[in-house]
Amino acid sequence: MSGPVFVVSTGARTPLGLDTDTSAAAVRAAISSCSEHPFMVDQVGEPMPASMDALLDPATPCRERMLAMGQAALLETSQPLTNINLGALPLLLGLPEPRPGFGESDAHWLSQQISQHPELPVSISKSQAYMSGNSAVLSLFDMARQEMAQGQYEACLIGGVESYFHADTMEWLDTNKQLLGSVSRAGFVPAEGAGFCLVMTPTAAQQAGLRPIALIHNTATAWESKLIKTQEMNFGEALIESVRATVAGLDASRDRIHSIYCDINGERYRGEEWGFTCLKLAQYFDDPTGYCSPADCWGDMGAASGALFVGLATQAALRGYASGKRSLLWTSSENGLRTAALLEADVIPSPYRG
Repeated sequence: MSGPVFVVSTGARTPLGLDTDTSAAAVRAAISSCSEHPFMVDQVGEPMPASMDALLDPATPCRERMLAMGQAALLETSQPLTNINLGALPLLLGLPEPRPGFGESDAHWLSQQISQHPELPVSISKSQAYMSGNSAVLSLFDMARQEMAQGQYEACLIGGVESYFHADTMEWLDTNKQLLGSVSRAGFVPAEGAGFCLVMTPTAAQQAGLRPIALIHNTATAWESKLIKTQEMNFGEALIESVRATVAGLDASRDRIHSIYCDINGERYRGEEWGFTCLKLAQYFDDPTGYCSPADCWGDMGAASGALFVGLATQAALRGYASGKRSLLWTSSENGLRTAALLEADVIPSPYRG
């Protein structure tokens, strides 16, 4: 059994902003950072699409890019702990799936280096890397809820880091016709960024005197066998399973889900997957087609997606423009992992809501 956990703070670094506030504001304003890579070209000689960090030199190696963005987001997330001693916390780190340009040695290096920033106001008991791609972070929320319920720890840091900008990775995407452009109009814009969340049990948050900004009420995972890049027809069985399990405790007649945050990125496979889910579970949503897909603004954030969605949902509530307190977050990894989470956050009334 697992119980609800509180989100106490979030941190982000994206091509649209150096923190959670500015990144969320840019997404709300529908600002786009999607452009062209300054020197990488695709198989027909056209510039590759890219959404890149504004401060990093485009020539900086991929894993160094990930480290810089990850440490920035982790620092922002851990600021509430500056004058609070919770002891050493575990760090659960979501990273890309194994692919050309990113392997297990890169994941190990990042997990060891990311907590070594001298200004980090908290000590890390262990840093574990999980190479699960887009669904990594939400699956880590699912794992943390279970481990917290078992008393293994009362607080932890959960986050994800992504950068597609390694020559081998971009060539691999191009070969598989996944890059948005002249070769494929159903591709996506590769991006880079990082997101983190400080997660605590209700008791730990109360004892520390920290005010939660959201509640992760439920989570679920499932595995899809009909994968992208294959000839199998995907009818969304695993996504339907994970979303159904996540919303199982809701009364569809009154406990409606007001907002949806997901990693639909322009690939037809992902859009169709959600379409089948809508057909099965539409009764739980105010509008199942009214989802927020921030890949339109900052590109595909890969392994950072889940934590960044938490940041978007909590900012909408804190600043009074959320359509309601209840949000569904879902993600889809190429290896078949599907994850969903139900987030609740009190919407603060705002005279500027619109």
